[in-house]
Amino acid sequence: MQSIRISAKTFEDFAKSFKDPLLTNFKEYLSWMRRMSILKTFWCSEWRSLGYLGLKRSGGLIGALRLLRVKIAFHGHGAWRGLRERGEIQDIFLSRWEKNYLQNLFSRAEKTFSRYGLKDFGISEWKPESWKSLEECGFSPYARSVLITWDLKEEIPKQGNPDVEIKPASRSDLSKLRKIQLRSWGFFIPPSFKHHLILIAYLRGEPIGSAYLNPHTGNIDFGVHVVKEFQRMRVGAAILRSAREGIPRLGIQEDVRRQGFKSPNKGE
Repeated sequence: MQSIRISAKTFEDFAKSFKDPLLTNFKEYLSWMRRMSILKTFWCSEWRSLGYLGLKRSGGLIGALRLLRVKIAFHGHGAWRGLRERGEIQDIFLSRWEKNYLQNLFSRAEKTFSRYGLKDFGISEWKPESWKSLEECGFSPYARSVLITWDLKEEIPKQGNPDVEIKPASRSDLSKLRKIQLRSWGFFIPPSFKHHLILIAYLRGEPIGSAYLNPHTGNIDFGVHVVKEFQRMRVGAAILRSAREGIPRLGIQEDVRRQGFKSPNKGE
């Protein structure tokens, strides 16, 4: 059993055999991941590919993964104290989740990261069957994230508040967006007018909710926000319905998926 460098095409062909819904089109998946990096989370911060590793036995491929160099966002410094960049392993595919398979691949990955001057690396993995094997290899979870997707063909169960009006926002609305988020979750993340379609919900002329729709990914970046006094008044449902109406016009394909992303950090 030997870990070797493989091409992107070899990785793609091997990964497709697992019928993962996110990797049905590998080029689109990588583009989606790059666009998602605006979130600066542990699993999709700004990244650069360092290639692909494969695990070979008796002439056939039995495992593969992606190697990345990622920037550490400000809110990730707690887990990666003192580091600006780190290595990252993603999209692990194995014929069987076995400890020795992972150890073989990780040993080669660690050497590769070292050659690029990266002292530490993490692993982002959403397949639940992988988590036990990763912990058996000595990795411990340091962060979790949930990606929830919705089928655009399905009806949203709740009707939106009929008195809520949804309007697109511009730069002149930044102060409104700030007030909404501060009164929703206590801090403000500015939108990107280059990357976002920004929606503001108004009730009797008062701005009470917002969302940033990313037309490149179909994601609502940083969530749907509603001022606390107006929560449980179907304002969020009104925003979701408006966002969904915008998605088909922007040419985004739906992908039904609910997964947890769990990143073990070696040595944590």
